[in-house]
Amino acid sequence: MTDPSAIFNGNSRQRRYHSRTSASTVLNGIDLTGKTALITGTNSGIGVETARWIAMSGAHVVMANRNIVASEELKRDILNNKPDAKIDIIVLDLSSLQSVKAAANEYLSKGWPLHLLILNAGVFGPSQKTTLDNYESSFGVNHLGHFYLTQLLLPKLRESRPSRIVVVASHSHRDTGIDPSLPTEEKLKRLMPAADTTEIGYRLYAYSKLCNVLFAFALHRKEHSNGINVYVLHPGTMIGTGIARNYGVLGKVFNVVTKPFTKTLQQGAATTVYCAADPELDNNSGRYFESCWDDEKHLQMALARDEALQDALWRASEELLQKYESGRR
Repeated sequence: MTDPSAIFNGNSRQRRYHSRTSASTVLNGIDLTGKTALITGTNSGIGVETARWIAMSGAHVVMANRNIVASEELKRDILNNKPDAKIDIIVLDLSSLQSVKAAANEYLSKGWPLHLLILNAGVFGPSQKTTLDNYESSFGVNHLGHFYLTQLLLPKLRESRPSRIVVVASHSHRDTGIDPSLPTEEKLKRLMPAADTTEIGYRLYAYSKLCNVLFAFALHRKEHSNGINVYVLHPGTMIGTGIARNYGVLGKVFNVVTKPFTKTLQQGAATTVYCAADPELDNNSGRYFESCWDDEKHLQMALARDEALQDALWRASEELLQKYESGRR
């Protein structure tokens, strides 16, 4: 009997992958020649494997990172395995709206199409508590920087349709502690912490990951009719992502204890590349994925599917960007 969750938009899908499937397995037989992908955060963790296997499948990969030395090292590594790989690098610091604007302008100046936008970069418990624009760092980097980048590149995504946007979120979006029955304004206030907040790092991370999910679902509602498919996902718990590097010895101990229960980096990248490239998802936009599937059983429905909250976050984010743009003029 077919799993009811495998039926979406009138299409019956059979589950082909599982939690230990690797990115290379997902992309086996998929030719991305002629596609251009912009990927943020490819210097560590699953971003490295995402960039590697998207490039190995023939796509032109543009890596958008703060650390150019590490980006060049990854580029050389990929070219050693695929000498004809097409890889470019753009400087992007998501903690600076000025850098986001410059990165988008540089991309647009190249005349490249944009078929895949993969929003992978993220911080967890960052050493810098605020961004250069004085926003709480988890919110500023994980949400606002990516929101701005997407807004600036939307015309190119529409022009390149059919195109896809893949947002890397986390099951941590369920751990905000926000009561779904609160008024929208109260929920929004929790999701946008003040720069001087005293809340713990994990709670701030959870807020930002819920922002990712809300943003993705709102983006689907606004842009699917323009030929843009949007996917948001949980990559799984992984060793060596580097996202908790600021936790020092404690982070290393955590990695050792949890290793038997976690994915490798290539397994962690599998859901990202599945959403970015698998033909069976051509019209499966606006869904939450994990382990290459979208039954959404781990989605915090009451908050994530709250369209009033989605729209409130969208408007508030636009207002912050309008304030920034006005200040530059």
